[in-house]
Amino acid sequence: MKASNDKEDKTLPESDPFVVVKKGKSPKLSPKSKDFLFYEIALHEDEKELYIRIAGNSGSGLHSKLWCKLEDIFTLLDQQKDKTMKSGILKTVMSGGSSNNSGFMSAILRTLSILEPVPDNVFLHRHSKVYEQVKADLRALATKSVSCN
Repeated sequence: MKASNDKEDKTLPESDPFVVVKKGKSPKLSPKSKDFLFYEIALHEDEKELYIRIAGNSGSGLHSKLWCKLEDIFTLLDQQKDKTMKSGILKTVMSGGSSNNSGFMSAILRTLSILEPVPDNVFLHRHSKVYEQVKADLRALATKSVSCN
C-alpha cells in the first residue's frame, strides 16, 4: 500500500454559495472624482437571500469585497425614513475594516436609486423618491432567481 503524500492529496475547493444576479458600476460620491465603483448583487443559494458587495474600484481607495445582506441594509434604512443620513450609518451592517466601505456603498445605493443626495450637501443621503419600489423590485429579483434554480 502506498503511503499518503500530502502534495498528491487534492481537496475540492469550497463551492461559492453566491450566484451573481446583477452587476453594475457607480460613480463615487465626490463630484471631483472621475473614478467608478463596481458592485455585484447575488443570491445566496442556501439562504435564498440577496447580498450586495463592492466588487471593484477603478481608482484608489481600499475597500472590503465581503458580501453584505441586502435585507439588513433595508432594515437599517427603513428606520431612517424622513431623515437625512451620513454614509457612516452603513458601518453597522457592513463587514470589513476599511473606512471607505460605507461611503462606497452609499454611492452604489444611490446608483440603484435606493438613496439620493440631500440638496446642497452631496455627502448626505435620504431615501430616494422610488425607494419602496426599488426595494420591492430587488426583493422580486430574489424570488425570481430562486424560482429559476
